[in-house]
Amino acid sequence: MQDIYLIIFSIISLIIAIISLCISIKIYKNYEKTMNKLGEGKDFAKMLESYVSQVDKLNKRDDQIIEVCNNINNELAHCIKKVGLYKYDAFGNTKNNLSFALALLDRENNGIVINSIYGQDNSNVYSKPVIKGTSKYNLSYEEKEAINNAIEKK
Repeated sequence: MQDIYLIIFSIISLIIAIISLCISIKIYKNYEKTMNKLGEGKDFAKMLESYVSQVDKLNKRDDQIIEVCNNINNELAHCIKKVGLYKYDAFGNTKNNLSFALALLDRENNGIVINSIYGQDNSNVYSKPVIKGTSKYNLSYEEKEAINNAIEKK
């Protein structure tokens, strides 16, 4: 009697396995059909792999572009970004304020201030380095005004 139960159990197990196999085959065919629809008749997995490869290449290019932009930004930090001009009459004997102080500063207020003093008989030009908006040399009122004009400009 036990042998009959074992045979019946084996047959039921075999039927369940065959049904499971049929269901798996049906699911796989539906999967292939769906992938063919998505891939428009082409191998969708290869298309997806190609797209992933293209995205990786674009990410690498983005990193390169960001690096170039950072290098440009670092170089621009040292370029003249701020200009301040202060015109004045050095000796009170000219009408056109031909003397001037000119400040040329970078993003961090480093640069140079140039002072041109015009007189009727001669003209002199002086320059002083500027670090963080000031100089280790004594600055005249006009030079300070030129630096302030440069810094205050947005």
